[in-house]
Amino acid sequence: MNSPLDERLQQCIALRPQMLIRMVNLIKKDMDNRLTEELQQRGYTDFKMGDMVLIANIAPEGIINNELAKKALITKQAMSKVVKNLEAAGYIETRKHESDNRAIMIFLSDKGKQLLIDATEGVQKMEQHYAYLIGEEDNKHLKELLMKLVHKVYPDM
Repeated sequence: MNSPLDERLQQCIALRPQMLIRMVNLIKKDMDNRLTEELQQRGYTDFKMGDMVLIANIAPEGIINNELAKKALITKQAMSKVVKNLEAAGYIETRKHESDNRAIMIFLSDKGKQLLIDATEGVQKMEQHYAYLIGEEDNKHLKELLMKLVHKVYPDM
């Protein structure tokens, strides 16, 4: 005999395939796997995909550590650890801020710049694949809708 709780659970399970969080998560996993494979083929065997959020938010003129943490949507503590790892791997360089001794400026090294270029090319290749799967018009519409949602959730981005 099904209890009311069991019935509610079954209703939740039935909703899973159409839940936005599930669909976004599945596509994110596919994107990460495709980009990881692409970058590994290009020789980036020491790079973690989770660190891309930092690399992608470093401006050519550099960025202070606190601002990078905000842009990457991670804590300053987590960001400090990733910065140390990326610096040790040669993807970034750090220097003391010219006017604020408490702040550290973060810059892409030449290796980091090349990684960002290669990753962008890999993302463009991936987006072409998705456009092939769902069609150019649907792909354009999907990106427009996601951009609209991002701007509503994160108006300052």
